[in-house]
Amino acid sequence: MKVSAWFLGLALAVLLVSPSLSAQESQPKHGWVGLRPLPRTEKDHKTKHGGSWDGTPTYVDQKGNYPYVAKHIDLVKGWLDGDFKTKRMFMEHYWGLGGDRDHPDPKKNLLIKVIRKWESEGGTVEHILLCREYRLAIHRGHEKAKPGPFKEDTRILYAEDIQQIRKIFKEAHAQGLTRHDNYKIMMMVEHPSFFATDKRVKPIVDLVEGIAYEAHQFNRHWPLETGWSKPEEVIKGAKWTLDQGKDYVFYYGPIIWKNKQIERSKNKVYEPFVERKWLQTYWEKGLPKHHPKMHYYLNTFPHGCGRGRPVGPETDPHSTTGFTKWLLEEIKGPAKTP
Repeated sequence: MKVSAWFLGLALAVLLVSPSLSAQESQPKHGWVGLRPLPRTEKDHKTKHGGSWDGTPTYVDQKGNYPYVAKHIDLVKGWLDGDFKTKRMFMEHYWGLGGDRDHPDPKKNLLIKVIRKWESEGGTVEHILLCREYRLAIHRGHEKAKPGPFKEDTRILYAEDIQQIRKIFKEAHAQGLTRHDNYKIMMMVEHPSFFATDKRVKPIVDLVEGIAYEAHQFNRHWPLETGWSKPEEVIKGAKWTLDQGKDYVFYYGPIIWKNKQIERSKNKVYEPFVERKWLQTYWEKGLPKHHPKMHYYLNTFPHGCGRGRPVGPETDPHSTTGFTKWLLEEIKGPAKTP
C-alpha cells in the first residue's frame, strides 16, 4: 500500500507539473521579423519619397533569389505577391489628416478599405502601426493635419482617436466589410522614450496593444551615438513597453548605401555592414533581442542616402534580402544546413 501511495503521489505531481512545462515550451522564444519590400515592381519607380526611385532595383526582378527570406519572414507590408510564403501582414496608417483617412463611416474610411483589400486577397492583418503624422503630412499637401496631444511627441494619438478607431473596427465588421471586429494597434511614436517617462501618456498606451518606434540611418538619427535614436533612449522605451506586457516594434530603416548622396554628405560615411553594426550596438547595450513581444520590422525603401542598394540575391550579404536573411538568423537562429 505504501508503494502504491508513493506511485499515486508521483503521478499526481507529474500531472500538476506537466501543464506548466508544456505552457513554457509552447511560449515563443523570440518575436516576429517583418519586411516592407520596396520597390516591388517598376510601378514603384514613380515614387519620389526621399528622392526619385527611378531605376532602383526591384523585388520582382529577384524572383527566386531569396528563398530563405521568402520562407522564414513572418510578416510583410503592402505586397502579397513575390516569393513570400507568409500571408500575414503589418500596415501603417496616419490619423488626423482629415478626409477619408479619418472618416467615421467604415464604408468611406481609408483604413478599413485597405484592411478589406488585403483580407480579400487572403492576407491576415496582424499589426497596424498608427500615429498622427502632421509635419510630414502637411509637407505632402494635407493642410488640415493636426498634431497629437503632446508637443514632446506629436505622433502620439489622442485617447479619443483610439476609441473612435475601435468603434469603426466594430462597425466595419458588423457591416461585413472586415474579417474581425478589432485589430492590434501599435502606436508609432517619434521620441524614443518620452512615452515611457511621462505619466500623462500611460493612459493612452493602455488603450493600444503596443508601441512602434522608427529608427532611420539618416537626418537627425545620424550618428547613432549622439543622434535621435541613441541606444540608451531606445532601450529605455523598449524595456518599459515590454514591462507593461505590450508588444514593441523596432521599425528599422531606411538604411544607407554607398552612392553619390553619401559621397557628398559631410556627416554620413558609409562602411560595409553599417546597417548590421547599428543593430549589434543596440543589442550589446541591452535592447532585447529574443523576447516573444519584441519585433523587428525592416523599412528598407530606397531613401536618398540608401538609393541603389541591390534587392538581391540573398546570397549577397550587402543586398536588402541578404541583410534580411542575416536578421532572421540573428533572431530565429542560424539557417540549418542540409
